[in-house]
Amino acid sequence: MAISYLDKIIPSGSPRWLMGQTLHLPGKEKFAGYKGKGLSWGVIEPDQLNAIDMLGLWPDDTSTTHIPPIVATLPNLKTLIIPSWFVADLKPADLPASLEALQVGVANEKKPKVYWNKTLVFPNIQILDLGRVSSDFYAGCFTGLDRTLTITADNKKLSLQEIGRCEKLANLFLHKTASVADINNAGTPNLQFAGWMEAKNTDFIGLEGFNQVREVEIKWNKALTSLEGLEQLPQLEQLEIAGCPKLANLGDIASVKSLKWMRIIDCGSAWIPNDTELKRRFTQAGFEKIRLEPYGRHTLLEAWKVL
Repeated sequence: MAISYLDKIIPSGSPRWLMGQTLHLPGKEKFAGYKGKGLSWGVIEPDQLNAIDMLGLWPDDTSTTHIPPIVATLPNLKTLIIPSWFVADLKPADLPASLEALQVGVANEKKPKVYWNKTLVFPNIQILDLGRVSSDFYAGCFTGLDRTLTITADNKKLSLQEIGRCEKLANLFLHKTASVADINNAGTPNLQFAGWMEAKNTDFIGLEGFNQVREVEIKWNKALTSLEGLEQLPQLEQLEIAGCPKLANLGDIASVKSLKWMRIIDCGSAWIPNDTELKRRFTQAGFEKIRLEPYGRHTLLEAWKVL
C-alpha cells in the first residue's frame, strides 16, 4: 500500500528521445533509455514527428540557448526536458500545445539558479519539475499547473506564498524548507499529496492549511525529532518517513483516524523505546497488521489497516 508516484512525477528511467549536438548524436546515445531515439540538433524526420512524446534537449554547452523551432511542431509531445540556461529566453511559442510536463535541468548541471520572466504565461503545463535547479516561481506563469510542482526553497527570490497561490495543484514535492511556517506558506487548498524533503524543522507543531492532504512523504530531514503536529492533517491516509536519523517521538500519529498505512524506515531507533509498547499502541488504534524491525541498520515500522 505504498504511496504511488504514478502521474505525480516525470519518471527518471522512462524511455525518451534525446536531441543532442556533437556530444550526443544518433547512434551514439549515452544511456540505454535513448537507444534508437537519438536526434540531431533541430532535425526530426517526418516519420518521427508523431512518435515523439518525451524529449530531452542536451546541447554541448551554454552557447546554445534556444529550443529548436521544430520542437514546437511536435503534435504528441507530452514531456520536455531542457537545460537550466534555456529558461532565460524561453517563450510560450517555443512549446507545443500538447506539452503537459516540463523539467528544467539536465544530468550534468550542478544546481544552477533559474529566474522566470513573470510576465509570460505557460498555460498548458500541468507538471513542473524544478528540483534540479535553484529557481524562483510565479503562479501566474503556470495557470494550468494542476498536477505536480517539484521545487527547492533555496532561491532568495522565491516566495513560498506564490506556491500557495496554485489553487488547483494536487501534488507538491518541496525541498529544503527551514521551518513549519515555510511549509504552511507553500500550502495550497486542494493539495492531495505533500512531499517535504531535506527540511530543517524539528517537529510539525503549528502545521495548518492542509485539510485535503491524503498522502505525506517526509525524507532526509536531519533535524526532525518529533512527528507532533501531523495529527492536524484531518484527511491523512498514507504516511512515509525515511532518512530522518534524529526522530525520537512519534507524537499522536497512531490516533489519526483517517490514517490507513504508514511506514518509518532508516530513521535510527530512538523512536522505539519499547517495541512491545509500540505495537500495542498501534494495535489499539485499529492497525491490524504491524511489521516492526527494531534492530540493525535499517529500522522499520510498517502498519496498516485492512479494509
